[in-house]
Formats: sequence, C-alpha cells, structure tokens
Amino acid sequence: MAPGQEGFSRGKIITPGSPAQLGAFGLFQPVKSQERILTPTTQRLTVKMADDMLWVGFAELCGGLMSTADYLALAEDYGTWVIDGVPSPTIESAAGSAPAWQRFSNVVDVLYDQGITLFLVGHGPLDWELAGDLAPDPGRPIGARRVDLARIASRLSLLGRVEASEPFEEIETGGS
Repeated sequence: MAPGQEGFSRGKIITPGSPAQLGAFGLFQPVKSQERILTPTTQRLTVKMADDMLWVGFAELCGGLMSTADYLALAEDYGTWVIDGVPSPTIESAAGSAPAWQRFSNVVDVLYDQGITLFLVGHGPLDWELAGDLAPDPGRPIGARRVDLARIASRLSLLGRVEASEPFEEIETGGS
C-alpha cells in the first residue's frame, strides 16, 4: 500500500450513521455552535465543525462552486474529514446532480492522494459499484456518469464499511 493510502484507508463508510456507530470511531455529531464558515480559496464553505477534523455536509461540499483548489487547501489543514448527508448513488431521486458527483469524485481523489482519513456518513445504500452499473450513459447530463462512479468506487473500496444491523438483531442484542 502506498504511504498516502494508509491514512485514507483508515476511514469508513458508515450507514446510517447512528450515534453508536459514529461513537465507535470517536465521532460525535457536531452541535450548531461548532459551525464555522471557511474560505479555503475564493469560495465560502459552511462546515459543521473545523477543529481537529473537518466535518461537512455533502450538499455544502459538493453542491456549490467549490473547486479542486479549495479541496487541496482544506486538505492542508485537516487530516481527518467527515462528510455526512451523502446521498445514495443508487437512488435516482437522491443521487444529486452530475456536477455534484464530479466534485465528490474530485474530493475523494484529493483525500486519497493526500492520505487524509475519510469518514462518509449517509442513510444508504452507499454502493458506488452498483451505482456505476445503474448510471446513465455518458451522453446523458442527468445524474452521475459511469466514469465518475467507477473512479469513486475504486478509491472507496479501500474504506471499511459499517452498516446497521437488522432491527430485530439490535433489539435482541440491545436488551441483554
């Protein structure tokens, strides 16, 4: 494994992101008073927390006009990132726009290349390989393109997955 990949591969894909799931990794949902506005280059970015780690929503990070230069500047200051509110790439209505997925792909590339630990949190399913099979052809402007999803899937395959147990299992193990 390349040196930069080691930091990146410490991250996780967490669904649905319950307090118990997050807490197992020392992550605790930020409170409103921790919210900050950062300006890494020329674009303003509202983040949920920017202390020892960067905690930001998918919509804020990928839904606006942020560029790769912004992501590189942020990567210089934060060795751990949490991106929450990540939409399922397999559900068309929630999948976001093609530009948002392109920016997400750029974020993942920057964090991978810089060896930044990444935690992705979403209600799921967060399966980019399956989404790549379902994505529209490159000529269609709606949704994520196959090539973007394939690149995302390749990078994110290095991250471990933490998924919720079935509800009946939680009830059985939670009460004893």
